[in-house]
Amino acid sequence: MLFSDLADIWLQARCFQTPSALHGWLTGFLSAGGRLKPDAWMREASDYLEMEDALDDGLSQALANFYPAVLQSLAQENMQFQPLLPDDDDADVDEQLDCLVQWSKGFLDGFGASGNVQGQLPADVTEVLRDLDAFTGATLEDPADPENEFLLQQLTEHARMAALTVFYSLNQSPQSPAQPLH
Repeated sequence: MLFSDLADIWLQARCFQTPSALHGWLTGFLSAGGRLKPDAWMREASDYLEMEDALDDGLSQALANFYPAVLQSLAQENMQFQPLLPDDDDADVDEQLDCLVQWSKGFLDGFGASGNVQGQLPADVTEVLRDLDAFTGATLEDPADPENEFLLQQLTEHARMAALTVFYSLNQSPQSPAQPLH
């Protein structure tokens, strides 16, 4: 799933949110333990993208593939999950940071929309949610600073690990009780 391919589809469909924002929303929703059937996913995605018209075929197909791809990337044991952001060839650091801000906001929106989280959260989950909330206000003080690229990489890695922390904390399958040995 490449940002540039999805950005073209989003542009043609006149979406009001970026692929990063929707990826963040879905990542947050799934990380909180939420799951959707295909029709419900299409409605949620359409609402989050603020679509005024029916989804066109290209966007519908992209969204149909989007959900299982995000869930699979989160659940993989190799922990290769990555926030969906433009790469260096498609955007400058300012635009990449803006997409990370949108991804982080989307994550928090999706986490809340899941309705799955009740009561006290584990301390590590609370901490990374606070971090993602702080990311929603990230800006570059000096767009020409050569350190910006390194800082963006650090923030992106932190967001990646935050998503995995939440996912693995809140999506553990219940352990079956040990069977007595006879």
